[in-house]
Amino acid sequence: MKWSFVRDQICITAPSMVRYFAASFTASIRSTEDPTFSIVIPCYNDPKFLLETARSVKEQQYKHVQVVFVNDGCFDATRNAIGEAVEMIGREVCVVIEQPNMGVAAARNAGIRCARGDWIVPLDYDDVIASNYLVRCASLIKSDSGVDFIYPHSLKINVRDKYWIPRSPTPRRILDRCLFPAFSAYRKQLWERVGGYDVSHPLGMDDWELFIKFVMNGARMRRLPFFMGTWRGHEDNETHTARRNWDCGRAMITTLSHQWRTETELLNSFYAIANMSDEVYRRVQRKVELFPDNPFPLLWMMLASKRLDKSLDFFGPDDVASVLCRIGCPKVTAAFHRFMA
Repeated sequence: MKWSFVRDQICITAPSMVRYFAASFTASIRSTEDPTFSIVIPCYNDPKFLLETARSVKEQQYKHVQVVFVNDGCFDATRNAIGEAVEMIGREVCVVIEQPNMGVAAARNAGIRCARGDWIVPLDYDDVIASNYLVRCASLIKSDSGVDFIYPHSLKINVRDKYWIPRSPTPRRILDRCLFPAFSAYRKQLWERVGGYDVSHPLGMDDWELFIKFVMNGARMRRLPFFMGTWRGHEDNETHTARRNWDCGRAMITTLSHQWRTETELLNSFYAIANMSDEVYRRVQRKVELFPDNPFPLLWMMLASKRLDKSLDFFGPDDVASVLCRIGCPKVTAAFHRFMA
């Protein structure tokens, strides 16, 4: 057994469990309304693990649950898999949305907009959650009506690290790394308040960007000190693409969270973005096509144009000023001009 695991259990899990069981006792004697949950599951192109995910949803011990499936791309194989999942869980609690392929962030946003629950649990098609996850979330919510966000511990499959015990969130920590599992639960009102998932990131790191907005906007957070789900690593997982291009993806997160960054941090991120791989460049081009009103993919293409020896006139004489104006951050503008000098 690794010493780090023992340390985390003693220093993080044990104190949090004391607080959790105290909260559970408080919830048991309070007469408060049961919270409602919507589990949002985006699916793309033959999700072979979906039925296992659906089974974990069906086995939830909590009953006030809606399940929203989003077929991102309208693939027949995905439609068939979702149909089997709906039959397994029950048609009366399921909603199915179909949309052109726009990426996981846009799929999550579409599902959440249709969600009836007060609380959202985003669940990837290849992950599973423990049968008592929502029961334990509900206990925390009923004991603390002001909580906005609940983050559990997570297990991992097919990766080197076998478990994930999140560190307590601070502004510096969340800006440095993604602290929480993607299936952490949050109030729909909180998602609305911060503007939802940003759809521009080409490497599927949108959950980190959302969590940054949660922390930096003062969301009230509670730890759920149990392993409440499993994240699966496999060759089709978007995380593998992100790891191949980690420096670039992290730099893009820096630009998306520009209001909490220094000009120097932004400048350094621009150099990392300018060196994006051809794989990332193609993905950024796709984002420009899908979301022409979002200025960040265009900004990233402009940064890459310097490495590719392309003139910024390729974008049109007014594009640079327009993009920087739409972002509306003096630090981004100053860093961009320093980069191009």
